[in-house]
Order: sequence, then structure tokens, then C-alpha cells
Amino acid sequence: MLAYFQNVRPGIEQAISAILRENAPKLGAISPMGTQLAERLESYARSGKMIRGILVRLGYELCAAEAPDGAMDAVLDRAGAAMEFLQAGLLIHDDIMDRDVLRRGQTTVHAQYERDAAEACAADPAHHGISLGVCAGDVAFFLGFHALAALPVPPALQERARKVAAFSAQELCWVGVAQMQDVLNGARGIGANPDPAQILRVYRYKTGRYTFSLPLAVGAMLAGGGPAHIAALDQAGENLGVVFQLKDDELGIFGDSAQSGKRADSDIREDKKTLLRHFLFAAADAELRAQLERIFGSPAPGEAGLRAVREAMERTGARAKVREYMTCFAQEAAERIASLPPQTGPRAQAARDAFRDLFRYSVERNA
Repeated sequence: MLAYFQNVRPGIEQAISAILRENAPKLGAISPMGTQLAERLESYARSGKMIRGILVRLGYELCAAEAPDGAMDAVLDRAGAAMEFLQAGLLIHDDIMDRDVLRRGQTTVHAQYERDAAEACAADPAHHGISLGVCAGDVAFFLGFHALAALPVPPALQERARKVAAFSAQELCWVGVAQMQDVLNGARGIGANPDPAQILRVYRYKTGRYTFSLPLAVGAMLAGGGPAHIAALDQAGENLGVVFQLKDDELGIFGDSAQSGKRADSDIREDKKTLLRHFLFAAADAELRAQLERIFGSPAPGEAGLRAVREAMERTGARAKVREYMTCFAQEAAERIASLPPQTGPRAQAARDAFRDLFRYSVERNA
């Protein structure tokens, strides 16, 4: 992973643990399940790449006139931790909707609760796991918003913190609506066959904006960045977020599940309406289309089904077409960052260098 990210990550990890330590006594006083949930959320939140949390600091350092002092370091780590709690809630719910049992190389949260129920001989372990998984995701959301509402900023920056919390809540509303459209697109029988523009719109609001635009804008707001800074980061983040989702789609088919920590056939099983799928079906002849329609949406595509899809995506040029999209969106994001009013100092330059590294990583990553 990028050197900048490795340097920032420990502070966010510590903030995640600190927030859970502060809340665990009350959670545990309500029920022993609260103590268990705090432990599971800590493991879950700290096991990811923490891109969203780190981008808060990157957005700050791209816009701030001076490097953050010790007090602002704590604010940025806490704001980054809040992004990771919001991400945890979204992923926990996403795993339920996608019926995934593996995430980040671990059993998904709802599947852990299902396992607990099965070991206790509950009547309906699957429903039990889903119900508690929904609750766990909700708690993660509210921990994130509480962390944002309680950022330890000085009185002079209270208005900035208020704007950060309001902006974050608005963005998560948009994620929810885009997720609803994504679920509808994947529903066999009633699901749509969206065109590329519709697919990309879902990508922008389901993944792109909250993955990149949101944390970058949060950092810029905390730095007191002007409209030009915030607008450039917002658009660059949105484009880079689309690249990230397109790469996720590619890894969902061609990636190594041991590296990605997720089943390789998940998107095929759920018949996700990805851009890869769109270009594949658009280029398929009648015979190939009939074969693909038997594979996509199958509860168990298997190795043979996955291999057939991979070969077809290479043969039809669908994978190459999506890679062209990734390159174009990454280039546009780079141009947005290049247009930023420059800040002076080594921290600002390091942030710009990290952003350029992030472009390459987003296109070339293998997990």
C-alpha cells in the first residue's frame, strides 16, 4: 500500500479503538451483546484498507495553509475513524443484501451471528443472523455520526465541524438511494438492464462519492478550504471512486479470492449489473448470451461458470473496454487535482504525490 497511507493509518486505528473503548461500557451495560458487538466492530473496522479515513487527512493537507498541529491531528484521526464506522455499517448491510459470507478474509458479521445461533440450536439461524447484522450495521452508522458530532475542535472551528456532520449525513442518504437502485437492478424478474450511463450513476452515488468525495471534502472543510478546493476535490473524488468501483468489478471476476478476501463468483451469483456485464452481453452472440443467462444469477456458478465468464469477457473485449473507462476517469481525476490552487510546504506536496500514487493504485491494485 502507499507509503503516505501506511504513515496515516495507525492514528486512525487508534481512534477507532478509542471510540469503541469510550462506548463499550454503555453498550455492555445494556446487554452482553453490546460488549461482543464492540469487539466485532473493532476487528471489522480495523481489518480494511482504511482508504476513506486516510483521505480525510489527504483532503486537509491538500487545502490547509499549514500542517496540522497536535490538536488537529486528533481531529483528523477521529474524523477518519468516523468514515470507517460509516463504511463498516454500509458493508455489513451490503453483505446481507449480497448474501456474502466472506469479507476481508473473515466471516461476515451477519454470518458470525448466524453461526452463533446455529451453535445455540436456534430455530432459524439465518434469520437470526440477518436481524442482528442489520442491528450491528445500524450501531456502526450511529457511532460514526456520533464521532463526527463530537469532534474535539476548538470553538472557532465548531461551524466547520457542523458542516462536516451535515454533509456526511446528506451523502449517506444518496448512498442509500443508489443502493436501492442497485438491488432493483439485480432482482431477477423485475430487475432492469441499465445502460452504461445508468450504471455509472449508481457507481457515483453508491460507491464513488462516499468512498472518495466525502472524506476528501470533509478534510477540505476542516482545513477551511475555499469553494475551488472543495469543488475540485469533490469531482476528482467522484471520478476516482468510479475507477475504484470498476476495479472492484474486475477483481470480482478476475481477482484471487485469497487476496481480495471475497468470493470470486459473488457478482455472477447475484447477477450484478456491472459495466463489465453490460459490455459482455452487448458483444455476445445468441449462443453465448444463452450460456451467460444460465450462469448469471445461478445460486452456484461454480468454477466452470466463472471460467466461462472470464474467457468470454476477454474474448469479447468487455474487460478491455472497462479498462479504457478506468483510464479515462483516472486521467480526469488527475486533471482536477492539477487544477487545485497550490498550497506551499512539504506536507502539501506530499499530499499531491500521494494522490498521484492513488491514481495508479486504483487502476493496478489486485485486492
